[in-house]
Amino acid sequence: LAGNVLYPKLPRGLPTFIPSFEAPATVTKLAPGRQLEALRVRAERGGVRDLLLYGVGLQRVGRPVSAARVFDRAAREAPRNPEAQAAAAVGAFDKASPSVAFGRLGPLSRRFPHEPSVRFHLGVLLLWTARVDEAERQLRLASRTRPGSAIAREAARYLEAIKRARS
Repeated sequence: LAGNVLYPKLPRGLPTFIPSFEAPATVTKLAPGRQLEALRVRAERGGVRDLLLYGVGLQRVGRPVSAARVFDRAAREAPRNPEAQAAAAVGAFDKASPSVAFGRLGPLSRRFPHEPSVRFHLGVLLLWTARVDEAERQLRLASRTRPGSAIAREAARYLEAIKRARS
């Protein structure tokens, strides 16, 4: 990626959206090479969760522009779904202009103050831009908002990594 060369102080690649739910077993049991196609088919027929999973699949195979389009579609189809909105914001992240993604996520944290996915992804983007103290605050909020949730556990893992890095 050219962004890795142009912005050497930022982590390699791009941040990814992490959904609060798992892909269905009918997809995960497939060979890795067939999973993306299965996610695509599900996204064509399914709902917002299927779109989000397909977007994640596209991110994982290095197709961030396509993933961003899928996340934007999910956000349009579910304007009241905080996870779809957070995914669209993460998909909009660009090293040259991170303010676009932050401009979408910041207002979501006020609109959905008790949604761990919004706080978690805001924390991830803050980490991505080396704002560790504020990232830690957002990740703590994410881990406390809905304790025991998948996102809370993921936030706790990030917090532990921050703690280790500071030691």
